[in-house]
Amino acid sequence: MKKIYFLLGMLGFASAFGQAALPYYDGFAYSGTALQTQTGWAALNSGDDIAIVPGNLSYTGLQASTGNKISFAGAGIDTTLSVAAQNSGTVYYSMLVNPVSMAGVTDANGGYFAGLIQGAPAGNVFGGTLWTKRVDDNTLQFGIDVRSNTGAATTWTSTTYSTGQTYLIVVGYTFNTGGTNDDIVSLWVNPATGGSTPPTPTITDTNSTTDLTGINNFLLRQDSATETPSLEIDELRIGTTWASVTPSATSLAVGDLSTIKTGSFVKNTFVKTNEITFGAEAKDVKVYNMFGQIVKTASVKENESVSVAELAKGNYIVTGTVNNKPVSQKILKD
Repeated sequence: MKKIYFLLGMLGFASAFGQAALPYYDGFAYSGTALQTQTGWAALNSGDDIAIVPGNLSYTGLQASTGNKISFAGAGIDTTLSVAAQNSGTVYYSMLVNPVSMAGVTDANGGYFAGLIQGAPAGNVFGGTLWTKRVDDNTLQFGIDVRSNTGAATTWTSTTYSTGQTYLIVVGYTFNTGGTNDDIVSLWVNPATGGSTPPTPTITDTNSTTDLTGINNFLLRQDSATETPSLEIDELRIGTTWASVTPSATSLAVGDLSTIKTGSFVKNTFVKTNEITFGAEAKDVKVYNMFGQIVKTASVKENESVSVAELAKGNYIVTGTVNNKPVSQKILKD
């Protein structure tokens, strides 16, 4: 029997101060074509967009992808996401990454395309950076760095990886309290999903400079044609627990319903008429049984109903996307 992990509150939302609460999820389900113009995201510079493109990346064992994906290469706009400030424990971020091509990425130090930021983004105080380095046009190494953004102190995977493949990448920045240069960054490439305890990391990187004092921004970076390869990225998650950034395919991510008005997703959580009535237009609606199996799918308009006459009596979880925000609600069919 498959076990369901109810990751309460996994789906982040913007606070009154413009910060994304953690845990945060972004399936890039936006109607626009440039990530830096979407709510919560901001451009650091000018140049080519970080493009929102149709389609998804997927990874066996990870919760099903939603929305779109993003794509970028070479020099261009860097974009940041303000998140609730953290200064203890471990801050994780995960994403699906497809390195499309390493052609032309010739910098011997490689380049970083994601990371965490202390303070204002323009201050350039980076940590937990995620790197790639070309082996040849079709293979690469992944790397991480606690603080340096030069590549001189980056720790690299001993394994080389192929282009044109989707990888589940998880980075964790751990605040340690023994000194001012003892923080650690860990990288997992294709870890097992689900569970509450992180497995042994693929690589770790220790610090020889000053630790971050806090983290309050996430960065996606387009550096230069010789440092930034052609990349596709999907299913971004940021959180303070392993479970929040590696939900398994049988996990149900139950959204924080305080992000929408009460009853505006599912109006009748006690279903007595064999129909679920929705109070808002919702995309990618899925109904899960208590074994984590999808038993119904739909897309609905406001006040539209979906028949569930074929379903047995009992509890179900309904998920969907409302106003580009993933939401979920538990229902009881009588």
